[in-house]
Amino acid sequence: MEKEAIIRYKFYLCRNFLDKLLSEHLISDAQRKKIEKAVIKRITEV
Repeated sequence: MEKEAIIRYKFYLCRNFLDKLLSEHLISDAQRKKIEKAVIKRITEV
């Protein structure tokens, strides 16, 4: 249960960061989705 909470928190932080980059037009929506998928894959591997 604790590990799942850590994974959720890491993803939450990542998503907030990506949203900030997107809102500042530093990345496109397609890039955001690609990065998000890679992060999900990486977080769940650990």
